[in-house]
Amino acid sequence: MNTSQSQRIGIVTSGTEKLADYFPTTAEPDFVPTEPPFTPDDQLLVDELRQRGHLVSAVVWGVETSRLAEQFDRLIIRSPWDYMDSDEQRQGFLRWLEQLATTKLVVENEPQVMLWLMDKRYLFDFAAVGVPIVPTQLISIGESFDLETFVEQHAAAVINPAVSAAGAGLEFLPDRQGARAFQSEFADRCQRGAQLVQPFLPEIQTNGEWSLVYFGGEYSHGIHKLPASGQIMVHAERGGSLRFADPPAVVRELGDLAAAAVPRAFAHRDGRPCRMPLYLRIDVIETAAGGLLSECEGVEPELFFRARPGSAAQFARFIESGAT
Repeated sequence: MNTSQSQRIGIVTSGTEKLADYFPTTAEPDFVPTEPPFTPDDQLLVDELRQRGHLVSAVVWGVETSRLAEQFDRLIIRSPWDYMDSDEQRQGFLRWLEQLATTKLVVENEPQVMLWLMDKRYLFDFAAVGVPIVPTQLISIGESFDLETFVEQHAAAVINPAVSAAGAGLEFLPDRQGARAFQSEFADRCQRGAQLVQPFLPEIQTNGEWSLVYFGGEYSHGIHKLPASGQIMVHAERGGSLRFADPPAVVRELGDLAAAAVPRAFAHRDGRPCRMPLYLRIDVIETAAGGLLSECEGVEPELFFRARPGSAAQFARFIESGAT
């Protein structure tokens, strides 16, 4: 497509009512939606694209895909934040992505890459191609696992469903008593879906977590998040704080390594490489042993365009050029 021509761009989001779960936050009480269902972060991109002459509309995921192919030249999956609200929602979103993959519509990120990144077992694919990850043990569906023994070995643990978003289902086990109390529920979870068990990294409470944003594989900007006092979750909607800053060298090096490794990590799972995603958010925890990858988000991460002036324009240029 001629990049000088106006494109019909759909920005995929969730229903307006979902925005109330995220905005405003104590960290940014004035950062609220002005044109829902666009998130206030996505609004910065929408405004930039419109200034460049593109026709931009919100698309609430789940719309009949054949209609979308007629209405748009390109879909940018951005904030479908309600897809994890229930098993039914999640399955519906998976089916919708699979249906999008059968159309001729340009979708960013690629549906197959998003389907891969929706299951945190992708961490093992990164580890297989040389990216240091938070130590992780996989408990597959139907397997049993003794949490108390694990906590005895590691002092504390964090439990995550393999498929989750925004911290949904995360459980912190601070000691053996907590592990013993959670064992029964954990066993039930393991009958419903794979679980990830990780040793708790105390650095999350002191160093927090860095989120590094990449467009077309190129670093754009960083966000430093800290949990509230005595907490472990860094999400702003859960009381965490954030600041906009470039990360220390050890974190940046790990972020660059992880971003560049995405096509190879995807190939480790799928058997074929993918092209570099239009956008990624690489989440890194800085530890005494160096940076560790905690998540690679390419489905619905907030991209914090407000963190760096010009980042929305940079993203728009990648959309126009297709240089992903």
